[in-house]
Amino acid sequence: MRVSINVYMDLAGKLGWSRRDLNIDKDKVTFKEVLSELRDLWNTIISNLDEYLILVNGVNIKLLRGLETEIYSDVTIDIFPPAGGG
Repeated sequence: MRVSINVYMDLAGKLGWSRRDLNIDKDKVTFKEVLSELRDLWNTIISNLDEYLILVNGVNIKLLRGLETEIYSDVTIDIFPPAGGG
């Protein structure tokens, strides 16, 4: 399966990339397993995971199973950092 990960705004600047494509030789993985493949992303967001907007094919993982959200087929994961302003 192919998983595309897009990161936005200052998160892309911190990581030095805005898109990664992973090929995973399994029929099913969890979001946590996908994150573990990208240590730089894991290390950057895991301590404040609840502050990030994370979408799997456009659906917020908070509405699914969080880190245990199961991914069965080709998906796109979009990760938006916390935004401030006023």
